[in-house]
Amino acid sequence: MILNFLLAILSALILIALFPNYNLAILAPIALTPILIAAARESRPLIRFALGFTTGAIYWFGLCNWIQWTLEHHAGVSAATAWFLFILFCLAKALQTGLFAALAGTLPRRFWTPPALAALWVALEYTHSWTGFEWLNLGNAAADMSFLLRLTPVTGVWGLSFAFALMSAVIAAVIMRRQRLVSLWLLLLPALAFLPDIPD
Repeated sequence: MILNFLLAILSALILIALFPNYNLAILAPIALTPILIAAARESRPLIRFALGFTTGAIYWFGLCNWIQWTLEHHAGVSAATAWFLFILFCLAKALQTGLFAALAGTLPRRFWTPPALAALWVALEYTHSWTGFEWLNLGNAAADMSFLLRLTPVTGVWGLSFAFALMSAVIAAVIMRRQRLVSLWLLLLPALAFLPDIPD
């Protein structure tokens, strides 16, 4: 179990590293791989939820700590209240990744599992709009990746998130030696060459 939680933390740290001030967008294809491996290794739904919740809580805390400063200095609340509200925000947002991990572990070992996991991630990202906070989707890490950006006129940021989540799921399956043919899903990526390039 300790290893699974370490994997959950690793995913959170990679997700944080994708965005400013680190801008390590090159890591986006493996961002979800550790949490997917952790979820697949854990048979108990509540523990899988806790793994995803851990990833989400650390992720949002690491990227959005400016919210605490904003509340303290511009919303007229005390520092303690600002921290309390910010932590509540992180815990609420972490419910999404908790649900993702809980559901991800229920999928069987099949050839279609990677795109199913990617679709699940995108579906849960879509719920960001329900919380009024639509920033920091996984696909936003592709802002400077001109090849992947060819998807955006067709799918918007959701297609980019799907592509990164698909890559993470395939890598996780390969690491865990599940369904040798899953790597064939990566052949979808070269097909982007048939889409128009995005003008500079």
